[in-house]
Amino acid sequence: MNHSGYRMKIYSWNYHLLSLAALALNLFVIQPAQAASWVTNSPMTTARFGHTATLLPNGKLLVAGGPAAGNNAELYDPATGTWTVTGSLSTARMFHTATLLPNGKVLVVGGAGSSDVLSSAELYDPATGTWTATGSLNTARFHHTATLLPNGKVMVVGGRDGMYNTFSSVELYDPTSGTWTATNALNAARFEHTATLLSNGKVLVAGGNASTNHSGAILGVILSSVELYDPASGTWMTTNSLNAPRSVHTATLLSNGKVLVVGGAGGSGFLSNAELYDPTTGTWAATGALNSARYRHTATLQPNGQVLVAGGDNGGILSSAELYDPATETWMVTNGLTTARYYHTATLLPNGQVLVAGGYGSSGILSSAELYDPTINPATGTWTNTASLNIGRYYHTATLLPDGSVMVAGGYYSISSAELFNSVTGTWTATNAMSIAHNRHTATLLPDGKVLVAGGFNGNGYITAGVELFNPTTGTWTTANSLTTTRSGHTATLLPNGKVLVAGGVNKSFYQLNSAELFDPVSGTWKATRDLITARFDHTATLLTNGRVLVTGGYWGDNTAELYDPATGKWTATSAMNVPRSEHTATLLPDGSVLVAGGYNSSSGVVSSAELYDPTQGKWTLTGNLNDPREYHSATLMPDGKVLVAGGYCGGVLSSAELYDPARGTWMLTQDLITARYLHTATLLPDGRVLIAGGQDGSGNSITNTELYSVGLGCSNAWQPQITPVTSTLDLGGSLTLTGAQFRGVSEGSSGNTQDSSADYPLVQLRSIESGQTVFLVSTNWSTNSFTSLPVWNFPPGYALATVFVNGIPSTSSIVNINVPVPTTATLTGVAVTNSSFQFAFTNSPGSLFGVLTSTNLALPLTNWTALGGVTEITPGQFQFTDSQATNDGQRFYRVFSP
Repeated sequence: MNHSGYRMKIYSWNYHLLSLAALALNLFVIQPAQAASWVTNSPMTTARFGHTATLLPNGKLLVAGGPAAGNNAELYDPATGTWTVTGSLSTARMFHTATLLPNGKVLVVGGAGSSDVLSSAELYDPATGTWTATGSLNTARFHHTATLLPNGKVMVVGGRDGMYNTFSSVELYDPTSGTWTATNALNAARFEHTATLLSNGKVLVAGGNASTNHSGAILGVILSSVELYDPASGTWMTTNSLNAPRSVHTATLLSNGKVLVVGGAGGSGFLSNAELYDPTTGTWAATGALNSARYRHTATLQPNGQVLVAGGDNGGILSSAELYDPATETWMVTNGLTTARYYHTATLLPNGQVLVAGGYGSSGILSSAELYDPTINPATGTWTNTASLNIGRYYHTATLLPDGSVMVAGGYYSISSAELFNSVTGTWTATNAMSIAHNRHTATLLPDGKVLVAGGFNGNGYITAGVELFNPTTGTWTTANSLTTTRSGHTATLLPNGKVLVAGGVNKSFYQLNSAELFDPVSGTWKATRDLITARFDHTATLLTNGRVLVTGGYWGDNTAELYDPATGKWTATSAMNVPRSEHTATLLPDGSVLVAGGYNSSSGVVSSAELYDPTQGKWTLTGNLNDPREYHSATLMPDGKVLVAGGYCGGVLSSAELYDPARGTWMLTQDLITARYLHTATLLPDGRVLIAGGQDGSGNSITNTELYSVGLGCSNAWQPQITPVTSTLDLGGSLTLTGAQFRGVSEGSSGNTQDSSADYPLVQLRSIESGQTVFLVSTNWSTNSFTSLPVWNFPPGYALATVFVNGIPSTSSIVNINVPVPTTATLTGVAVTNSSFQFAFTNSPGSLFGVLTSTNLALPLTNWTALGGVTEITPGQFQFTDSQATNDGQRFYRVFSP
């Protein structure tokens, strides 16, 4: 395991210690932990070790440097489980540090370069994917630590140079000026130590190596000394020493405020012992020992407060992993890594999974990556009963309201009543009834906070064109203008311009409809838009991230799909699904693709197949099959990016539930519903639970029972970040500012071998209530109690859930109202003509929707002009349109319009 061939002489250093502890027999029976899985994931584009891994505010993971990678950097996207190359570092480096700054950029510092140890530093900007140089360290170093202090500065401590000189010097980086200044030095020079930000704002530096031998024969002067840095005074003070000298260990701040120090290399071998530091007393106490001695491992604090230790070395490369439980101070063996490794990184993702990447294995430097998911095998999600509906109902609707309550309305057979669920108290209360009964209707939360209920069967068993509006502020219903035609089994989709597209269904004569119409909340009127290509009902409609609407399937199993463009009002065919289906579900995934699952067709009956639609390619691909074929089920995108499918029908009513993982394309059974049901509703609540309400049982009876699904992260409410309710609206093109508490959570220690992201800072996700579109916002500033994003755009207006994730723990969401943009007179900013196209650009209100008409004859009425398509918003308020057919005519005229 000599690394001298990879870079330079400084890499040839290694421990040459005889470990008697590693040869001793373990007489204790090892109790396995409840098995969670490691799943081999897409490999990195480049093999690397001694790299850094930093969780970005946009939810992706930045991996940078490492000897085989040089200056290469890449991004991991948890939504897809894939890696993509990003901008390269200015300088190749390894054993450097990487720190996310409050302004959202990543500071990379020092490290070993291709020919020397580095003093340079550079910044990565997630918004542009580029690196820029910043001020250099006063002293070149590697195997140092970097800690983000509460005041926003970064403290770099210790390390060594290429001649084995070990440093006691300490420097502070100021992100405002981009400069470094020296602060008071350590009492003891050290490298491969740990630095842990404590709850009181002080920094605990523990252990490390103090060797200063220049000959290349490492003496292994391993330290037990410990010191504390006080940012307020800029001074160091010694505190009680470790019980055992150690280096290349890990240090993790626990949720109880204590620091867990684990393993490492000691004076006589590799260590299995662990100890706890109590900041209130300044003392160390032994705690349960590891089942396997190890160093060069990783330690990751999980949302449930346990610590996952994985991999490492003890004279042989390890694949084993174990969990520390602070409540019992014991270690439990869990499933091991797929690939043994050390000098890897391990990062807690917002979804609670741990991503292990790269490192050094038996085959050399690794590009492989794998995920540890604590919520699977077995699934941790559970169902609990909550208060029952006041009346049993199915074919009803459920709508999350701006105040966080859920309104259930109508249902089979003659139900006009509505009721509200309070997720805080877990109770249902009746609200005012609709003027007529509705079932198999639609309910849409409008940008003004009202709920639009349209069509369905009325109380007399006839299909209606009736429309009503519910005002949550007053709890009252008002009759609105009717649909242009009676319809039931249709879809309703809130468009980016605030209008509602209603499509298909059956009319009062029970004929399938191909008609579609638009509701304008401003005028309160309905207007016909172009017809669907295919008449359909029991289909799905999904607003895509590009603003178009994807409609799929239909009665008796249709495999066709089509797209509606709100800018032109046109429907165009897209690729057909692989499997015909109706009564299926369609869920917009975080990566912008659409998951269609289950359903029924006349030739196969109820199906278990699922497939994915890629809007960029316009194609469908099959993905993993459901464990149980089902129709009339529910599908809910969870905060962790998985999809919960529950209940349904397949020759009988189902109680089974399962989870789809988009990163792996697989389904896993979770705990069964307490009550088997189909034709129910499922609503994601602001606290992350899913409310299942009503439905029909196996005897054809309406169900009053409701139940709640919790994913089972195991975290305490006390560890959750808290958001102050957002009362002001957010204009597209503006920044979202959140305030609250515990936006900086529990910090993990940084070790000198590799620098993992601590995940103790806020990541903010927006999720559209109507479309389900999600996005993590890039930050411009964050602190312990606030977060400010870059301008928000290219996101559907209307109400959205804003959720803060810290240490993989989601807050209870705040509901934000995103304003519908109001177009203004376009201001032309540029025209470009090429041999094959004509391009023009203009400015307008961010988020506005525009289409383009063209004609060769300016005198023709607008109805005779040709619709070319929608306009692309390239940056907030900056629009661009390219006509690739412009050269087909001698001259062309253009009109920009807002539908």
